[in-house]
Amino acid sequence: VVFSNKSKEEWLETLKAQRVKRNRYFLIKKSIRNDQLARIKKFPIFNLGKYAGGLIVLKDNKRVKPYGVLAARTIGYTKEKDSIYVGLEGAFNDALKGQDGEMLMERIRGNEWKPIESEFSREPIPGCDVYSSIDVNIQDVAEDALLKQLKNQKALRGCVVLMEVKTGFIKAIANLTQSKDELKYYESLNHAVGLASEPGSTFKLASLMVAIDDGKIKITDSVNMSGSYRYYKKYVLDDGNKVYGKNTIQCAFEKSSNIISQIIDNNYKEDPQKFIDGIKRIGLHKKLGLPIVGEGKPLIKDADHPMFSGISLPWMSIGYEVEITPLQTLAFYNAVANDGVMVKPQFVKQIRFGNEVKQSFESEVINPKICKASTLKDVRQMLKGVVERGTAKNIKARGFDIAGKTGTSKIAKGSKGYGTKYQASFCGYFPADDPMYSCIVVIQGPTNNIYGSVVSGTVFKEIADKVYALGNMENKEMKMEDLYYPFSKHGVKEDFVLASSKMKIPIKKEVGVGRWVHTTATEEGVKVKNRRVVNDKIPNVIGMGLNDALYLLEDQGLQVKVNGSGFVRNQSINPGETIIRGQLITIDLS
Repeated sequence: VVFSNKSKEEWLETLKAQRVKRNRYFLIKKSIRNDQLARIKKFPIFNLGKYAGGLIVLKDNKRVKPYGVLAARTIGYTKEKDSIYVGLEGAFNDALKGQDGEMLMERIRGNEWKPIESEFSREPIPGCDVYSSIDVNIQDVAEDALLKQLKNQKALRGCVVLMEVKTGFIKAIANLTQSKDELKYYESLNHAVGLASEPGSTFKLASLMVAIDDGKIKITDSVNMSGSYRYYKKYVLDDGNKVYGKNTIQCAFEKSSNIISQIIDNNYKEDPQKFIDGIKRIGLHKKLGLPIVGEGKPLIKDADHPMFSGISLPWMSIGYEVEITPLQTLAFYNAVANDGVMVKPQFVKQIRFGNEVKQSFESEVINPKICKASTLKDVRQMLKGVVERGTAKNIKARGFDIAGKTGTSKIAKGSKGYGTKYQASFCGYFPADDPMYSCIVVIQGPTNNIYGSVVSGTVFKEIADKVYALGNMENKEMKMEDLYYPFSKHGVKEDFVLASSKMKIPIKKEVGVGRWVHTTATEEGVKVKNRRVVNDKIPNVIGMGLNDALYLLEDQGLQVKVNGSGFVRNQSINPGETIIRGQLITIDLS
């Protein structure tokens, strides 16, 4: 029923009353869906057209976000009148906006307007479509893991980014900030792109890379980790004043000992600029050149900087008195995973106009060689050791290896020094020996724990485990006991609920879940979210089994070509595009 607010008798009386009032036009309904409009046009009188039947349709556009708040800040928006351009929509506004149409309108009774045919009318030209590299399934996993930890820690804010090692394409990015309600978070600022802050111990990798590359040290050199290191009247302490005693530089890195500050100071205090030039050789002093507005600017002070003091060198070596964004840190660690080649992080794969590809984005190298091959071998060995024996051994995965570095740093309060809040980080890649993905997790202001291994490392591990479970890494030795709960295909809610009840799997179901659902395995059970299906729009069948995918696509009038077996990994037409009846769509299964 299209006009359910009145009976047919009431509608007849209403229309007669408007005729008595000599009203030529009368608004009968607002906010009509396309399928409802198609039915209305078949009604008696209305099916005679605009002039004979009197039906006038005024179209309006409404923005719909089928995936809700997922990656909302990265997707962005524009307010051209105020010159505000946010995220990908702001960056690619020229391609997206197309050309506005023009139409003469006549004001009629009831303060309504009707269109008038005119030679001055101009049809609108639709804009291009921008195809991002973000994987909705991985995005959901990353955002869910981050949100859960932020709530657990009652932290101020946090971000996570996951990137393909070889290409630099971003597969997931989440930025969440605490609201006035401590347990509610929202996407307000893109911290990963714009928040340049002191990284803490994740910077130690760059410091040792420079010293190894310059031939100053070897990772097998012996050092004495006494727990306290003095520079003039200032002291740098190891966590809890722990005394690790004599061991190798590799062990010092794995334990995140601040003796690294002494190693760098001893080797570069006579020529600190040489160390700084080494950092610049990596490329950590430059922006990445992202299309998104608001990328934070790194701060790497030269030795002749007016604020460079006698303690600046040791402080810089352990991630203080320097500033860098999470995404810039990730690009550096990704280069280590990518055989020393630093690639630019990218968010967009293609720009299309209909089926025509207007522009494709390929991998872009911004530094072909961050260090010597021998140095690269050493630092990768150290990163793997951090998870095997060091500060991040709590996140050691089963079935594949992780390599990375923890970071814990105090948050500066501008010229007032440091407050009581900490920033906890973990940056790394997986699988360690044949990296496919790199990832960084940064959480500011945790309250229950301050250490990067516990606060951010566990988020990293959850994301890595679930990416592994989703089948995004080729590994035939995956074991079900490695997962929280069994991985399930997306599909019909009733079928999933029935199977889950038989297997006694707890379900975390969101309010408003319809017939088609998206499922994610968590520690507490399987999370079930609504998978929105819109009439006349290509549905998202990625993650579904063949039967459900075929039913959904063929029900929309599409011809389907199937490659492979298993569950859907790719579809040739992107979700959300307008359906053309009889159109061929190819789905790849694995």
